[in-house]
Amino acid sequence: MASTPTSAASEGPEWSARATAWTEQWTQLAAPAREAVAEATALGPGMRVLDVGCGSGQFCRLAAERGAEVSGVDAAEGMIEIARTLAPEADLRVGAMESLPWPDAGFDLVTAFNSLQFAADIASALREARRVTRPGGHVVICNWGRPEERELHGVFSALHDLGPPDPPDPGPPAPATGDPGVLERLARAAGMQPQRAGEVDVPFAVPDLTGLERALLVGGGFHTAVEHSGEQAAREAIAETAAPFRRADGSYRFENRFRYLVARA
Repeated sequence: MASTPTSAASEGPEWSARATAWTEQWTQLAAPAREAVAEATALGPGMRVLDVGCGSGQFCRLAAERGAEVSGVDAAEGMIEIARTLAPEADLRVGAMESLPWPDAGFDLVTAFNSLQFAADIASALREARRVTRPGGHVVICNWGRPEERELHGVFSALHDLGPPDPPDPGPPAPATGDPGVLERLARAAGMQPQRAGEVDVPFAVPDLTGLERALLVGGGFHTAVEHSGEQAAREAIAETAAPFRRADGSYRFENRFRYLVARA
């Protein structure tokens, strides 16, 4: 598996640099999805669980609290350092999702929360997830839903447009994992059998515009908009696109949805 292309070299340092800010601003967004996946898979004592792209370790902690034997992997060393404080008993490693550092068939449950879109090749990452799952075990993929089901999409798009231009030959477009049927198709192609799909509301709220700017420009990784177009342009884009979601007390709330798929290995 050593020759498999991975995104770890580019994504790892990028996510390490903003690990603390991301953890402060964004970890609660996926909390409802983590709970939904735990319930859908009957996560409990004795289960061997691997979280791929584990970030700062929230699902690892949840699995450990439910009595599971927990492992996690992330390309960002900074994220793993934080995860080790949340789930000190877990086996947490820095590594690539396209080349997992565990033997075949070692886990009852493998999860990936909003991480597969960062793989150099989603198909390779899913094949790896299946490889390390025991026969009859489960792989759960959980990602953003469709753009029209996430109010943050407009703000993200505006900041993306202020960033550097896309490369002239970006390659084939990434699969639209939020669309119904796409995760199912990807799972089947990786040798798994889709069993159950679900959607989860994941609202995002901040107390004021300053908090929203920090969440996006520091924790969210949209600093490239500042670097390319300037801080003033980035702040104006945030204020304008977020204005419909500003509440009377000056806070902001965005309704969003994640979609997940439970597949049998």
